[in-house]
Amino acid sequence: MNKLIICGLLLSSLALKAQESGETLGRKISDITFKWDLESIALNSYDGLLTFCNDKEYRYGVIDLMREIHHYDSMLYDRLIKANRISSSNKEINRAIKEIEKFEKEYSAKKFIAFLREECMNASDIEKNSRDLKNELASESYDGQILIIENLLNKYIKHITKRLDHIRKHVQHLHIE
Repeated sequence: MNKLIICGLLLSSLALKAQESGETLGRKISDITFKWDLESIALNSYDGLLTFCNDKEYRYGVIDLMREIHHYDSMLYDRLIKANRISSSNKEINRAIKEIEKFEKEYSAKKFIAFLREECMNASDIEKNSRDLKNELASESYDGQILIIENLLNKYIKHITKRLDHIRKHVQHLHIE
């Protein structure tokens, strides 16, 4: 119960801090989506994955960004649910709610961390066996294994980016401040 109260106070203080600084919810979502766009470029490569896996500060920064994205999406979701009670026939609000629900279900911070942890373990295995893999051919080779990981990364990161772009467009269409 105490954790719930502390969490509620923390979320309230973040909302007040954003309001005091003159930053609107719509602007904050746009800003963190832009940060994600920049961060996703690095995460799309094997080298970016290795940096994520081996650099604790960088890893925590990326995870914090994902948590921040989910925090503001939750704030947006709450606002849209309230607006939907008033005007349940607004299709744009309904689409935005469904988009956020899908994002929260499929790409939660927990699932994001689990996916990258799995890819870090795969990369670690590749690096441990790099000498042997260099003698292999095609997808069994060192370069082939890296290509497989990069394809998985690209697909996963692209899906997250697509969802965030859709949410950002809903925010713009609904003129959310």
